[in-house]
Amino acid sequence: MQEVLRNNGIETYIPQIAVVVRRRDRRSMKPFLPQYLFAHFDPNEQPFVDVCWTPGLRHIVSAGGNPVVVPDEVVMYLRRRLEHMQTTDVPDAPFQKGEVIRIARGPLEGLEAIFDQQITPKGRVLVFLNVMSRLVKTELDLEDLL
Repeated sequence: MQEVLRNNGIETYIPQIAVVVRRRDRRSMKPFLPQYLFAHFDPNEQPFVDVCWTPGLRHIVSAGGNPVVVPDEVVMYLRRRLEHMQTTDVPDAPFQKGEVIRIARGPLEGLEAIFDQQITPKGRVLVFLNVMSRLVKTELDLEDLL
């Protein structure tokens, strides 16, 4: 999708962060905001409808039928912030992958989830919640789990 947009003259940016790959001596780039891509284009030169029909595009963040404009300063701040983040190894999580855990705090308090993995050194984890008979991947703070 990013390449299609670039080939159509649209500047794109996918925020990514380098993470240490466990049991390997290298780093891998992972999306910082999964499933988000910033596209910078002039609607007078590139009609919005052309962007909407990009293969692989699921949804455009919009309000009132118009795309949400993210100020350039916000994107630049995000770029600078990610460039300066330190890459550290993610410590072992206290739960095993597939273990059923309970959410102890926050808006999901009391719900059960299935632990997937710890994703940041500061304790962000991925869990699966059973929502309307579907497993939904969600990020939470490790300290909010039992």
